[in-house]
Amino acid sequence: MSDDVNPVPPAGGVGGPPTPESDTSKILAALGYLTGIAALIAILIEPYKNEKWLRLHAVQALGLAVVAIVAQIVLAIPVIGWIAGPLVSVAVLVFAILGIVKAWQGEYYQMPVIYDLVKQFV
Repeated sequence: MSDDVNPVPPAGGVGGPPTPESDTSKILAALGYLTGIAALIAILIEPYKNEKWLRLHAVQALGLAVVAIVAQIVLAIPVIGWIAGPLVSVAVLVFAILGIVKAWQGEYYQMPVIYDLVKQFV
């Protein structure tokens, strides 16, 4: 008889990406993509601010919101805004939905472009 016992790895696996600590974290991360208030709560309030997985999603959600605001300001320029405005709006919506889905599934997802802009804050 063998006494080999496979211990349960810690959350996120050994050296793997972080995972959500609770369903509340997943809900807060998903809501962060809909409203900046949820993302701010995740970044500023204990115990959430110390959770790496949640911080990634919260910072990305705020980064996406900032990119959307800056894009809307730039797109206020006539002609440029008429052409690129709908495309940028659809792109922001797609990224937000993707973030919500990945957060709800508990994935440590790094958004293309957005993650590169905010990675120093994660």
